[in-house]
Amino acid sequence: MSSLSLFIDTFVYSLTVAMLPEILQGDMRAPESANGLVTTVFGLGSIVGGLAAGCLSDYFQNRRIFQVLASLVYIVAGSIFYVVGHFYQILLFRAINGIASGIACALAFSSMGDVYPANLLGFKTAIVYLCNDIAYTIGPICGQRLYHIAGVRGPAAVAIALSIFRFAVYLVIAEDSLAIRGMQTSAPAPACDADTAADSLESSASLEHQCKGQEHAQSAYHNVSEDGAVMQAAGGARPGKDVPMLRLLMSLPVIVATLSIATSLGVQSMLEALVPLHLIDSLHHPDDGGITFVILGLTFTALVSAVGKVNDMLIERRGEVMRYYIMLFGAAVMVLAAVLMSLAKTYAVLMVGFSLFALANLCMVVPALSAYGDFVNDANANSMARGYAIAGCAWAAGVSVMPTVGSALYSRLGFSAPVISATLVLCTASTVGFVVFIVRDWHMRKRRHNTAHPRRRVAPV
Repeated sequence: MSSLSLFIDTFVYSLTVAMLPEILQGDMRAPESANGLVTTVFGLGSIVGGLAAGCLSDYFQNRRIFQVLASLVYIVAGSIFYVVGHFYQILLFRAINGIASGIACALAFSSMGDVYPANLLGFKTAIVYLCNDIAYTIGPICGQRLYHIAGVRGPAAVAIALSIFRFAVYLVIAEDSLAIRGMQTSAPAPACDADTAADSLESSASLEHQCKGQEHAQSAYHNVSEDGAVMQAAGGARPGKDVPMLRLLMSLPVIVATLSIATSLGVQSMLEALVPLHLIDSLHHPDDGGITFVILGLTFTALVSAVGKVNDMLIERRGEVMRYYIMLFGAAVMVLAAVLMSLAKTYAVLMVGFSLFALANLCMVVPALSAYGDFVNDANANSMARGYAIAGCAWAAGVSVMPTVGSALYSRLGFSAPVISATLVLCTASTVGFVVFIVRDWHMRKRRHNTAHPRRRVAPV
């Protein structure tokens, strides 16, 4: 259900990404800075929707009813888009669409964190993100085709139809993830003993692998355990109790993951606003806006599962700190991609840089998204939706600020200066967070080693 939710959310959003310049600059004669403002309004709506859904969903311990509510908000947004004729209606559509998106995304990832353990969460996050990437691939090209055939009402009708389908699915079919979690918690855990493995040699080997995997997972997440314990001690939180959102945000793993998401998705939203303009103004490819995002989406789709699998494998083998090495690698690649795109003189070189950006984006987003669920699960708190609401706000903050800043700078400085400078500043800020966590991990491991193996004092002769 999380995959379906994220697919519909991204598809509805991306339907208008490629055709937005045609609507605003072509039909409404709006300035180029209006493109960034429209995206900013969407981001602000996402912050409102995500924060409200995160707090209320954890308070009432229900995910499904708020997903039903999100579907109704999608229907309202699509109806406004269907009759759009003025710029203020575009802003209203994007704001309401942002509220629905904030609710849907926060609860989709929360549902995964409710159900899956830490050693599977990275790969499961990647699978759900794969559906996001598929929607991101086909959404812009479908939106452009529908717009050319039926005007704004074509994409709007599709958005309304998908929203009604989503409403029916969550109302009739979907189960609440917290109910599934309750059944998993109440079910007796399988014992790792010889009697259980006596059925066959194959089941014995499988059981041994599971037991070893549990041991690896326990050692791999040792640092997260300490962070969770500190969070509970600092706030007086008992296992199974709510942890306030501010207290979650004050923990180092959540701070670093939030920086990573704000950076990667902020740069992505800026590129979504600037690349179509750059194609028209500098590279003279006005009709390639849709296929550009298709290529980007295909790159996301091809790489996301591998990034999630590598993330889980490295964390299980080398510990939680590997998550931050992966994100550090992503930040470095993102700067390289920004430079390559800025220097590109041909469409082909631009797309090589855009594809490289997709790899960097995944390396920063997938580990960061799984970090929220791992941390909240380890703290044993009923605050999963609050954690992912923070992730949604990080994304929305990037979406709210970066397109507006990028569009304003583009109108004065062109494409290269805003892309390189913004990417460099944001990636540097994130890198500081990654390095702080890595250094802290080294000190913690050294302290644990010294505690376990104290130096023996040699008696003076």
